[in-house]
Amino acid sequence: MSAAPGFPNWVMLEPVVFRRDDDRSFPDDTEAPIRASGTTSWGADFRIAFSLADPPHISRLYAQLPGFPGPSKERPLAIVAAHRHLALLRVGTKRPGLVQDFFIYSADKPSKLQRLPPCTVTSMPGRNNLAREGNLPSHRRPPPQGADRRLQTVKSMGLLCRGRGKEEEIAVAELHIYRQRSSSEVFADIYLFLESVSSEWESMRLPIINMDKDHINGPNDVWQLCLWQTDAVIPVGNNWLCWVDYDRGILFYDVFGATVSFLRFPLDTFPSTPNRSRECSWLYRGVSAINDGCALRFVNVARDDFVGYGALKPGAGFTITSHTISLSGGSSRVWREDCMVTSDELWTDDRLPREVPTFPQVNIDMPHVVHFLVSDFTYAMKKMWLVAVDMNTKTVKSCSRYINGREDIGTQLEFLTEERSMCPRPFLPCEFSKYLRF
Repeated sequence: MSAAPGFPNWVMLEPVVFRRDDDRSFPDDTEAPIRASGTTSWGADFRIAFSLADPPHISRLYAQLPGFPGPSKERPLAIVAAHRHLALLRVGTKRPGLVQDFFIYSADKPSKLQRLPPCTVTSMPGRNNLAREGNLPSHRRPPPQGADRRLQTVKSMGLLCRGRGKEEEIAVAELHIYRQRSSSEVFADIYLFLESVSSEWESMRLPIINMDKDHINGPNDVWQLCLWQTDAVIPVGNNWLCWVDYDRGILFYDVFGATVSFLRFPLDTFPSTPNRSRECSWLYRGVSAINDGCALRFVNVARDDFVGYGALKPGAGFTITSHTISLSGGSSRVWREDCMVTSDELWTDDRLPREVPTFPQVNIDMPHVVHFLVSDFTYAMKKMWLVAVDMNTKTVKSCSRYINGREDIGTQLEFLTEERSMCPRPFLPCEFSKYLRF
């Protein structure tokens, strides 16, 4: 499917939400034509608008949140995930109490946000207590009647959809790792909202198996899973949600088959402690679904100076490698190296700053192209560039300034530059623009 005229096939969405509470500052429909509104469970009305641009340009999400605490106190709205024609948003507030609502945006119904029911599963039952209830499988359990809503871990949530219209199935899931003290087994605790099955959230505890073997391969794999920290959640194809720890690998959750499998990254070594501040792998690695969910591509940027976060040391460089794994049919689940490019090869182009690229994102339409964010660390308010690299030809395809560092002070972009400088985050790839029909 190709996008409607005027809309990109896919976008890279800025995770920083542009809050515009008054009508005068909220963008009009020429600047941000994709607009929707919603109402929270506590009766607060709000609206959003998307400004969409073809990569490597960055798309934006605007929010109008009248009556919410000011932006210096709270960040009430965030975009959590996206898959095909859908996006998942969270709206929360500390007043009164600590409350979260989750909303589905659909390109099929672009003017109205669908609020999900609250998750009232407050704790995960023991594995032996997951008894059959009615017609539900033994691994699935509905929430208790009259239970209070639980606060969900947004970073561990993903969105998956398949089908359209009457055949549409929407799944929102949250995953946490659990290990029984008396057992060497590791489990995935899943909180699942599956619209085609139930109007409520359900919980399940599933054993984690190795993707190539029947069981997790020895105590080292168990220890790696015990150290698990989710960096990203990626929808893949029609069935999988993939939880990614960039120090370790991927947990594949088959939403409709109720299985969880572990696949290691093609790395020489794995961390033995939960301390992530030394290598900061989440800055330099990225996983992207390609070929319509039939494969995954893993891009790794390795610094020569072994510094975690900061400017390259004098004389240091980097190497970018790309690996792909096929998920189709009976293909073996083996990472295969596609290509490698070094900083010396890229720095022949004078446009590219002599700094390390971060947050690799594979271009959905052209998987041989990888997008990066490059920062200048001279000042606290950083300058940043959007860089696209053609991995096949080992050349810089494009390079453009994204934010201007201290030059943005006193402008409308000051808050974005400050947020980006203090809290580096990847862009969110979205395809809902492809499904818009206006």
